[in-house]
Amino acid sequence: MRFFAASAFVAFGFLPACHSASDSAGALAQDSSVLMSNDFEHNIGWGGADLSSFSKEKAHSAHWSLRVTPESPYSFTFAQPLGELSSTPIQKMQLEAWVLRVAGGSTAQVVVQVDASKTDDKKVFYATLPLAEAVPTFGTWTAIHLPISLPTSAVGTNNLKVYLWNSSATSPTFLDDIVLRQVDN
Repeated sequence: MRFFAASAFVAFGFLPACHSASDSAGALAQDSSVLMSNDFEHNIGWGGADLSSFSKEKAHSAHWSLRVTPESPYSFTFAQPLGELSSTPIQKMQLEAWVLRVAGGSTAQVVVQVDASKTDDKKVFYATLPLAEAVPTFGTWTAIHLPISLPTSAVGTNNLKVYLWNSSATSPTFLDDIVLRQVDN
């Protein structure tokens, strides 16, 4: 009986952390063009990096965001085969997110890459959005957009990755409320 009570407490205790109550999250779920979205109140589809990239220090919405620093240059990574994101071939996408640069040294980049497969990291596509160029201001959350055109050779077994990379920055950069949309070809 104690096991059941403890299990129920743990399950219900974590339940709110897995749910976002925002109205925009519900609207995104209804939008068939959305391939992936995350406000970092949950981490479905994300992983592969040190937990310190999740931060409660600053957030655009709710409590959590991704953060890269000189000590932790790679954020958690979204990774999914293209065929699991859409039943139709994907050629064009638009990445949208909110970014906060805190100082001149906040020069991270948003990276979108497509590898041959989950087990073959040969690059099929690679693009970056240098945030020092896209977000010229400091201390204010700013919307970013990155249009993506995949090569015609991209197939459903190719593995899409999205992450924040702090290549040589000297200050933290934050990312929140990310959405990846399929755009009409």
